[in-house]
This record gives sequence, structure tokens and C-alpha cells, in this order.
Amino acid sequence: MVRRPPTRSSVLIAISLLVAFAVWTWLTFNSAALAALDLRTAPPQLEAESAAAEIVAAFALLTWPGFEYAALAAIALWALRRRLRQLAVALVLVIALGWGGVSLLKITFERERPPQALDLLTAYGYAYPSGHVTGAVALSIAVGATFAVTRQSVRARIWWQVGSGLLILAVAFDRWITGAHYISDIVGGALYGALAATTALLAGGVRVPIPHELVGEIVRSRVIAEEPSAAPLRRAAVIYNPARVTDWITFRRHVEYELKTRGWDRALWLETTSEDPGWAMTEQAVRENVDLVLGAGGDGTIRVICSGLAHTGIPFGLIPAGTGNLLARNIGIPLDEVAALDVAFDGVDKALDLVRLQVDDQPPVHFAVMAGIGLDAVIMEATDPKMKKAVGSAAYFVSAAQNANHPALHATIVVDDQPPIRRRAHVIVIGNVGFLMANIQLIPNARADDGLLDVVVASPRTLSDWVRLTTRVLTRRKQPDDQLDRLTGHRVMITVEERDQVQLDGDTVGECNTLVAEVVPGALLLRAPRPIRELTTGDGEVSTAIGAGRRIHVPGGQAVSRATSAARSRLRRTPR
Repeated sequence: MVRRPPTRSSVLIAISLLVAFAVWTWLTFNSAALAALDLRTAPPQLEAESAAAEIVAAFALLTWPGFEYAALAAIALWALRRRLRQLAVALVLVIALGWGGVSLLKITFERERPPQALDLLTAYGYAYPSGHVTGAVALSIAVGATFAVTRQSVRARIWWQVGSGLLILAVAFDRWITGAHYISDIVGGALYGALAATTALLAGGVRVPIPHELVGEIVRSRVIAEEPSAAPLRRAAVIYNPARVTDWITFRRHVEYELKTRGWDRALWLETTSEDPGWAMTEQAVRENVDLVLGAGGDGTIRVICSGLAHTGIPFGLIPAGTGNLLARNIGIPLDEVAALDVAFDGVDKALDLVRLQVDDQPPVHFAVMAGIGLDAVIMEATDPKMKKAVGSAAYFVSAAQNANHPALHATIVVDDQPPIRRRAHVIVIGNVGFLMANIQLIPNARADDGLLDVVVASPRTLSDWVRLTTRVLTRRKQPDDQLDRLTGHRVMITVEERDQVQLDGDTVGECNTLVAEVVPGALLLRAPRPIRELTTGDGEVSTAIGAGRRIHVPGGQAVSRATSAARSRLRRTPR
């Protein structure tokens, strides 16, 4: 998963908290001065039946760490359903490090409670560090990070920082006045809570909320608002499928935040419909000569946008919002909404191939991922949309089991000018990329920028053949097999005697007898993740790792920049 690197200040804060907690823990169990301070600052013992004792006992129960971590679990589930995957992972890590870490530390140090502690349900077990304070601090930082990720207003984030700070002080005072903890326990809990939350956010790839960065954000927004711009502002069009964007309000807030903080003009918002999956919307974006098109939707929506942007030179920022998201997975675009937006604005322009496909005598269309005729298209057509929404890609396996007896096709395949190949095939797939969901590599060595298309033809006869071929694909074995053909070329014509279903990037488009596919090199300019590393070998060859980890070797030290310039010149915009 592509992640924004942590800021230096976040890393320094995490290291400082680790050192501070380690030093404070050592002092707690080894310093006579700190032990004396704990005794001198002990509160007066409360009467168990007094009104004050009942109030602080009720507050201690309301702020029990279990409730705080349950709230974080609910937020994590909410984030996951809205494709904020990195945030969801980070919040789960906060729970694990916060609750689990405190439990382990208590067992390790076995520090007894102060003798004046009230006999409460929330004051059992060992004392160091304070679990209540740890939970309050961890909750405060985690929710602050959630506010930042979801681009809540600056005012809301400031109010949360102030309110959560008061909550932490109230919890700390409650633990002290009830006698449940010494001062050293409370400070240790605060330090560990901050350490656990900060570490979890860094591990999850989520920006740690730091007050001084919030102040800097306020200053930058005011400067952008007040600074006159001599040049016309850049403008983006956002084409989105409302059925796929789970939380449209949060998504819009994300996009508008990025545009505003980068000095862009207001976006052109274009919503797809059930009648039009994006053709008219993409045409309008091209007509208005926008500088960037953001597309949020499933594979079908993305295919339509890619087709509409072919040869325009307008960069396409892909925001995955479907079940498969196959183009994003193959290029290495993260499935997390926030991370995908980072790539859309800060990535590099990569020229990708599209495949022009003609189905019988219908008008030609383009696809970016895969097209197929036969069993795979039947599986796509028979998949229950409600089940797919509920269980995701698992719905395809249910459909596959239901259509396992689909008859084979008598097919003739002609690649370029090669002799025809005749097969009794169950699966015929034309691919522009190689990977399916779950990182299954259907077409080895397929790349979306090699100027070639790949064809896979599976012709099993028995159940054991199916098992063997499936195992071969899953284990990525490249040994030849008489019942599995892998073909490569620039143009392929497939003719079947029996009309059957056809699918394009997961969407079925009816039945046909003939498919003619031809690669269109470098037709689309896609905003892709920046190279994760660049190595130079002894002979001057540059090796650049891009996207999903495949390595592209370009001869010559300056070839990378030349290749990029060439791709952009090929896609220079035509006058409109």
C-alpha cells in the first residue's frame, strides 16, 4: 500500500515519547524522591458513602477504558466502510497497543494501588500505568487524527483538541481523587497513551495530529485566500458514481480540501447515472479543458472515463471505489481514499495502453483491464449485486459455483498474422494487465505500458483439469500446458460458433460471435504513484520500481526523463 511518509516532527515526537516513558518508568520504581512525591501528593481519603465519592465513582465508570476502545472500534469500522483503510488499520492498532500494552505493563510491574483507594469496580488490579488515563489520551489523539483525515474544519479540530485536553485532565483528577493511582501512575499512563497512539498512527500511515501543524495550516489557508494569483487557476473535474462512493460528503470534503490547500479553482462535479455511466460527464470534462480528471467508482465507471480521456493528454487521477478496482491494483494506486487522492495530486503521469474492442458489428469501445467471452463473462453477469455489496469479491465465487457446468465454446483465435488456433475453450480473456483480485496473476508479464495485449485461453476437459489449471495460475507456475494457451500480440480476432456473454472490465455488454481487439499504445495519461526506489547498475542502466512492484529497466542514465517527455509529447492535447 502506498503511504505518505511520516513527517520528521511525528517521528521525533514518537521517539521522544518512548524515551520519556522509559525514563519515567525507571524513576517510578527506582527514585526515592519520586516515591516521596507520590506520598506527599496523596489526596484525602473520601468517605465511601459521600456524594463526592458517588460522583467520582460514576465518572470513573463512564470513562472506563473499555468504553473508549469500543468507541475507537466503532470509528474503525466506520472508516473501513468508507474506504479509509489506513485510518481503520491505525485505529485497530491504537486499541491493541493501548489496551493490550497497558495490561502487559501492569502484569510486568505488579504495582499495588494506593492504600487510600476507594473500593470501586474501576480500581482493581495493578496500578502502573493508569489504564483510564492511557485510554483517554489514546482516544484523544486517535479521534484528532480521524478529524484530520476526514478533513473536518479547522474550528472543529481546535474544539476537539481543547475538549479532549479537558477530558484528559478530568480523568486524571478523577483517578487521583479516588485514590486509584499515584501521580506517577497517572503521568506514566499519559505518556504511554500518547506513545501507543502515535506509534499506531505512524504504523498505519496516518498523519499524527500535531498542534503546531494545525496552526501552520490556518496560516497557509489564509495566505492562499489573500494572495492574488496572476496565472489562471488550475481546475479539476470530479466524475463519481454515487452508488460506489459510500460517504459522498466526506469524499467531497477530501477533494475540496486538497484543491483549496493547493491553490486550485473549484472543481467541476459530475455525477454518473444508471443510464450514463460516465460518457457525457467525461465528454464535458474534456470539452471544458480541465487540468485533471478525478474518477471515483468501480471498474465499469473507470473504464468509461479511461475511454473518454483517450488521446486527450488530460491526466486521470483514479480513486478506487468498487469491488474489484483492478486497474488501481495493477498500477499500484492505493485502495485507501486519502492515499489515492495523494497519488492523484502528487503522483507522476504515466502513459498507459488501452485496448480497442469491436463486438460483432457494434461501434468499437475501449477497455483498460480485461475483456472476456465465455465462463468469466457469465460469472460476471450472474453475480448478485446485493451479495457483491455485502460480501465483496466472494460473491464471484458463489456465481462461479452456480455456473460451473457452463458449456465450452468452439473458438478460433487469430493473433496478428499468425496461423489460427482452434480450441474448445471455457475461458478466453484478453488482458491489458495481469493481476486479478487477491493478487492472483492470471497473465504473467502483462503490462499496461508495453504496447501489447495478452490472451489467455483455458480449455479444460475434466474436473481434474480445472484443478490443475487453477493451481497452476494460483502458484504462478510457468510450465507449458496443452490446455492453457498464453498468446501475445497487437491484434487478436476471436470467433466462436456459439454466441455467448462478453465482459469488459467486469461489466457484461451482451452476447456476440466475434471479438476484434487491438492495442492502442500510450492512449491514456494516468496519474500513478511515484517510483518507490531508483537504482543505477554498474553499466548505467536505471531500474525503477513502480506501482505494484514490477521493475521496468530503461537503458541509459537519462532514459527515464526522456521516456516521460516522449509519453507526454505523444499525448499532447489536440485543440478543442
